[in-house]
Amino acid sequence: MNLRDLNYLIAVADCKNFSQAANHCAICQSTLSTQIKKLEDYLNVPIFVREKNQVSITELGEQIVQVARTVMNNVEHIRQIAAQAQNPQGTKLSLGAFPSVASYVLPEYVFRIKQHFPDMKMLLIEEKTSALMDLLLGMKLDAALLALPVEHPELESRILFEDPFTLAVCPDHPLAGLQEVDLNSVDRENLLLLDEGHCLRDQALKLCNPSRFIEDDFRASSLETLRFMVKNGVGITLMPSVAVQPDDSDIRYIDIKQQPSRTIAMVWRKNHPRKKLFEQLAVLLAYKPLA
Repeated sequence: MNLRDLNYLIAVADCKNFSQAANHCAICQSTLSTQIKKLEDYLNVPIFVREKNQVSITELGEQIVQVARTVMNNVEHIRQIAAQAQNPQGTKLSLGAFPSVASYVLPEYVFRIKQHFPDMKMLLIEEKTSALMDLLLGMKLDAALLALPVEHPELESRILFEDPFTLAVCPDHPLAGLQEVDLNSVDRENLLLLDEGHCLRDQALKLCNPSRFIEDDFRASSLETLRFMVKNGVGITLMPSVAVQPDDSDIRYIDIKQQPSRTIAMVWRKNHPRKKLFEQLAVLLAYKPLA
């Protein structure tokens, strides 16, 4: 049993197909199949059930693959420790963020980081919260900007800033003349939301009483789409302060009496070898982005 075989094992478990797993590992299918069969013979247990067009995994195989993932994560951990020792600040940093914060915060954050760590190469990843957490736990992402709470025993966080919500309406909307609005007094307004899986959608639904709002059938993939729909009078939406454009005359941003907000934090694995660097970066980034 070696690390290469464990990598093959994980690939087959993920792809549920020997041909796709072989492509992922950049080897021929016959070699992959042979190595997996040798591993099963060595362990003297069946790991996979081979069917015509797909592969299923046995209950015992699930346990073996789970341990294999832990081993490979630890191997990556060892590599990162070695790289960190050679050049703590000059290596590549992979930083993720969810869509409703990424495009508004990352440009300035990258600028700040490059000012203090000019030799650091950066890889930026924009994904939904669930995908970012999977990448963090799999050691495929160094750190991510997420909205708290992030409840996982293997992750830790440092708060960066509070991001208040405002109500966005078109200029001729009946609410447009208000300086402040009480969400509990809004009556049957058409609420525009992001698509399923976006944490901002879940936050908006928690804040807005269903009896007071009509949830629109329209689902947006970005805040910019929501902004366009609001401008055209299709409905109203909650807009985080990082995305507010004060000079935009086609939209009216109204303060909310309840003062709702989300807490944005930098998150990483507790046992990450670059933890001290992440703590430095969190201090560097821990104030509200410039408007």
